[in-house]
Amino acid sequence: MGAERFAGESAQNQEQKCLCVLVLDVSGSMRGSKLDSLNQGVRDFFTQIQTGDGVAETTIDQLEVSIIQYDEEVRILRDPKLLEDGELPPTLTERGSVTETVMAIEEAIKLVEDRKAFYKSTGQSYYRPWIIVMTDGEPYGKKANPEDIDAISVRVAEDSKNKRYMMMGIGVGEDANMELLKKMTAGKAMKLDGLKFGEFFSWLSSSLSTVASSKEGDKIDISEGASDWMKSFDI
Repeated sequence: MGAERFAGESAQNQEQKCLCVLVLDVSGSMRGSKLDSLNQGVRDFFTQIQTGDGVAETTIDQLEVSIIQYDEEVRILRDPKLLEDGELPPTLTERGSVTETVMAIEEAIKLVEDRKAFYKSTGQSYYRPWIIVMTDGEPYGKKANPEDIDAISVRVAEDSKNKRYMMMGIGVGEDANMELLKKMTAGKAMKLDGLKFGEFFSWLSSSLSTVASSKEGDKIDISEGASDWMKSFDI
């Protein structure tokens, strides 16, 4: 599909773009406090970018955010674009279904590649996109099996090696399968400490702002604030 996916759309500006795709599990096990806290965390994330709270002022003109929610189906709730002043994020909802993580990651990768094609077609430079996969359970549903997990793991590892995007897995709760999440994200999977979604999204906005303010060749340190939300690096 490539750039055709965004046919008719013009570049809003010529600032170097920083794309972040949030891939968020809304299966039945996320019901209640998990989903409530996640929704609030995403709202806080939007506000921090919009108001420049702890981020560079230029971030609002560079950071494009897309939101994908998934359970037994994968739905793009927000296509990649800059945040508008006062915009609220779509509300995540659950239907009590299963967790098709493989399908969700495949959709996120396709979205990233299509957006990169759009950037190129409109003369926009861009940083390496980020894909954040947040889940609280097993990455299985009716449409995934161990062979599918192996295949997506190989693809992500190769794409990460070639710096096509940076993928990070965030495990929520005690039932998150961190071993498989680590495998599917090329080793980049961390456990959320409790329900510290707010702390995570504060770190994320600050980290993306650091990336968007960087120049080619800069060494980027995004460790500050990670200990506020991360339970452990160990899987």
